[in-house]
Amino acid sequence: MENKTISIIKNRVSCREYTEKKVPMAKVMQIAEAGKMAPSGMNRQIANILVLRKKRLVEKLRKLAIETAGKDAYYGANTMLIVYGPRDDRFTLQDCTCILENMFIAASALKVNSCWINRTEDLLNSPKGKKLRKELGLDENSMVVGTCILGYAPENAKLAVKERKADFIKVL
Repeated sequence: MENKTISIIKNRVSCREYTEKKVPMAKVMQIAEAGKMAPSGMNRQIANILVLRKKRLVEKLRKLAIETAGKDAYYGANTMLIVYGPRDDRFTLQDCTCILENMFIAASALKVNSCWINRTEDLLNSPKGKKLRKELGLDENSMVVGTCILGYAPENAKLAVKERKADFIKVL
């Protein structure tokens, strides 16, 4: 019998279409707490998670994506967990990535769909995005490594685990 955690990891998929149904705040906080428990370089805990749920701010970010990139890079999700850290720290990328992965696994365990969005940093550095960056409390010394969007897929969504290449793991 396979371990439950391993099974959750193996079956997690990215969702790129969401309903308007909101994820309960208790689940959002459980997911964020899982991110908080991720390992960090020398346990300095330099990264942070910004939980974005206010409709006005979510829509501002979505609109910015549509104007800048020509599409809704957030796929209609109404909850976003923005993970960021100091731009000039050598562990920011690694620490934030560990946080994001913990949150994706936690979301899957809680039956919440998720997807990693890499575009947020670029959007917030665009001329129109700088004002929103400030409104979100992200100063210029903060780097957004990724955004974990959360929500629920429509009933007819085709979510499936994708094949992995055969030579992915090498043993010497």
